Amino acid sequence: MKAYDTVNKKELEVDRKGLVDLMVNNREVILVLPEKKTDEDGYLTWDVERWTTVDGRRFIRCYELEGRVLRDSTAHNLYDLDNDFAPEKAKEVKIG
Repeated sequence: MKAYDTVNKKELEVDRKGLVDLMVNNREVILVLPEKKTDEDGYLTWDVERWTTVDGRRFIRCYELEGRVLRDSTAHNLYDLDNDFAPEKAKEVKIG
């Protein structure tokens, strides 16, 4: 999949594992979703996910809605990424 590196100002060809490796190496992965997404409780709605790592083993996902950063975030381990990190479903992937 294509991802735009906002730091180096170039487009990269990456896969899911490559994006996780970038996060482990202190980069941020920004997923712009094709439509708004809501959690199963109806509490949180977002259209952008910002993924980073805390220490190379723990990951954090922050949310945005219509350009506004939301105060909510979720914590994940490497195995959680199999269920929750879906760059292939994103409309656009950016690397910060």
